[in-house]
Amino acid sequence: MHSARARLLVAFACITLAALALAIVGWRGLSDTEQSLERLREEILPDISHSLELAERTASLASLAPFVAEASAPFQLQHDRQQLLERVQQLKELAGRIRHLTSAPVLRSLLEKLYATLDELIFLTQQELFQREDLRQLLYQLQPLGNPAHDAALQAQDQSQAIDQLIAAASASSRELSLIQQRFNARIADDDPIRASARQIFGLRHQQLEVKQRQAYLLAAVRAISDQLSTEVKAFVDSLQTRFEHQHAALAATIDQGKVRILWISLVALLALVAGATLVLTMTHNLKAVTRLMTRLASGVTEQATPAVQRRDEIGSLARAFNVFRENSRELQSMAENLQKQQRLLQTVFDNINDGLSVFDRDQRLIAWNPRYLSIFDLPAGKIRSGLSLNHVQNLMTRNAHSNRTLDNRPLDMTQTNLQRPEQPIRFERYYQDGRVIEFRSQPMPDGGFVTLYSDLTDRKTIESQLRQAQKMEVLGQLTGGISHDFNNLLAAVIGNLQLLEQQPGLAEKVSRYGQRALAAAERGASLVQRLLAFSRKQQLHPEAQQLNVLIEGMLDLVEYSVGPHIDIQTRLEATDDWIYVDPGQLENALLNLALNSSAAMPDGGTLSFSTRVLQDTAGTDRVQIDVCDTGNGIPEELQDRVFDPFFTTKEVGQGSGLGLSMVYGFVKQSGGDIHIESPPGKGTCIAISLPRHQGARPSESQPLEQPLTLGNGELILLVEDDHLVLQAVEDMLAELGYEPLSCRSAEEALQWLQDNPLPDLVLSDINLGSGQTGIQLQQRLQQRWPQLPCVLASGLPRDQLSKRYGLPADAGFIAKPYRLDTLARTVATGLHP
Repeated sequence: MHSARARLLVAFACITLAALALAIVGWRGLSDTEQSLERLREEILPDISHSLELAERTASLASLAPFVAEASAPFQLQHDRQQLLERVQQLKELAGRIRHLTSAPVLRSLLEKLYATLDELIFLTQQELFQREDLRQLLYQLQPLGNPAHDAALQAQDQSQAIDQLIAAASASSRELSLIQQRFNARIADDDPIRASARQIFGLRHQQLEVKQRQAYLLAAVRAISDQLSTEVKAFVDSLQTRFEHQHAALAATIDQGKVRILWISLVALLALVAGATLVLTMTHNLKAVTRLMTRLASGVTEQATPAVQRRDEIGSLARAFNVFRENSRELQSMAENLQKQQRLLQTVFDNINDGLSVFDRDQRLIAWNPRYLSIFDLPAGKIRSGLSLNHVQNLMTRNAHSNRTLDNRPLDMTQTNLQRPEQPIRFERYYQDGRVIEFRSQPMPDGGFVTLYSDLTDRKTIESQLRQAQKMEVLGQLTGGISHDFNNLLAAVIGNLQLLEQQPGLAEKVSRYGQRALAAAERGASLVQRLLAFSRKQQLHPEAQQLNVLIEGMLDLVEYSVGPHIDIQTRLEATDDWIYVDPGQLENALLNLALNSSAAMPDGGTLSFSTRVLQDTAGTDRVQIDVCDTGNGIPEELQDRVFDPFFTTKEVGQGSGLGLSMVYGFVKQSGGDIHIESPPGKGTCIAISLPRHQGARPSESQPLEQPLTLGNGELILLVEDDHLVLQAVEDMLAELGYEPLSCRSAEEALQWLQDNPLPDLVLSDINLGSGQTGIQLQQRLQQRWPQLPCVLASGLPRDQLSKRYGLPADAGFIAKPYRLDTLARTVATGLHP
């Protein structure tokens, strides 16, 4: 017990026992706090329960009050009154059991108001029963006046009608009673004996109506008070719950804090115990370990770690002295191993980097190179050796024709460049005739000479070229898509007004001819817009399952007429029973465009051939290929990469728009296909269009007949359009079709009109309505507020673009701008009668 180790262990044990005792006491105190919280819960929860029961009984009283007011006999009133009073007494007793009711003065006031209202309702019901009995007694007294003898003496007819009026007055409303009283006074003289009874009957009926009116008011007041009581009870219960939660949260927080402190104290005590025991054990263990290491060091072993180096006692000093001797020996071994590793690493990197590398000394002689340097320039390994001059190595490289250019594509003098490479960084590119591009990056070395890295940029240059082409096409596609939307709005107004002009009776022949010319030009403009959209891949396609050979055979007459008699047309249609899923009109336009281009390339005549065949792509998917070939002069190689660019044409100014092949390109890509062009110089041109083979269901031969157009019959059409010219044109078109148009310039204006006026038969709205809500948002508001009101949307943008940009539903009614009169008629008729 006199050793330091024993004394430390005893001291740590005492600390642990004290900490555990503290934890037990603290835990007991926190448990008492939890019991206090439970007592608080027992005080508040009954009040919550009684409050909820109070609301339920109040609602029961409100439901019983109408039965009391409708009692038809005194005994029934007495029974209902007794039940009502019993429930009121129960309600008062229940309210008395709520301890915290004094904190809710509004609730107590409402209860007192409910009691007073019910008392008055019972009293008025009793009074109304007495009035009803009095009326019956007076009506009974009038019966002798209606016998025949007495009627004969007193002018029976007038008396009988007067009695009927009094009987009717006993059950008449307030307005009818005044009218009956006027008629009675006009019919019966002042000295007639029946007049006294009549005054009593009319008076009693007026009083009875006033009592009933007051009863109705009291019943409404009971319901209102019941509703207020329910609201106040809910607020009262919420306040009790809030109070309970706050107190509970405060107590719980106090408990948690106490428990955390106790746990920390216990943990510290345990840590102190573990630390003391560890200290004692470590001291003896380290002393033994240092002794063993010193013995092993004497025998030449240096790979063991030294313990107790950080100690500040004699054991630590001994361990640090031993560590110095051991580290000196290990450092020498480590330096030798690191040099070997670095040498192996450098050789591995040198041999395996993707770039070629060469090193020339200050005398421009080769001193080092890697295998990639030989392969990238196709140098024979047997002829490359250390000590070769730079000129000799470059002569070996000149076996393949090439040209050297700076990064800004200027010619480069290699003689001058070789003189500069040992002095400054040099970077240039070498272009070979086979298409390869090699980049040179030379850096001078501090001791003279230079090191050069050689990178093969062939693939990167190809990708950059493709990327630039794709970016150019994307930018132009976005530009044409936006312009096409505005053009469609303008063309909608132009075509609509020109068609309305055609419909006018008695139109002069010259005016009609001018209008037809203008309409034809506008429709050509719409066709040009479709070509722009086809280039940007944003035109609205209507794909159908089509038999390819049948489609081509059906348009050969048109092709022969278009290309002229000097062109010989040949076909080789091997896709006998193969189908594709495309827009047939767009495919015909694309093939006709290719045929016209081929005709222009053969001004002196030639052969134009159409061929079809089935093939498989690299993924094993069946595709149908269409080849359109001619025997013209072909396309120069430097222009083949630009033929699909929009507005690019080799024709004279005014002879072509430059959108033909770009339209074909956009349509094919949008249809999931691909297009390639082959045009060897002087051997004609062949354009191959590859489309997916259709594997789905094929249409039947019989097609449904088109239904005749249905004109309007004065239906009200609400037109929402922000463009003034389009608005006026569509208004006149709707009126021409027999509808009654009503116009709004924004979605907000249309919603306001719908709220203040009867609903129209249909809403026709543009989608892009300027800075306010869109037509799609307007349609959503209409479906929420008036789901039975049909809505048709219009836009100059393609439907798929509207779906992506604005979220146009697939099943929404839609009409594309610009639209003709017959298209508008069919769309409106379908919207009115789906």
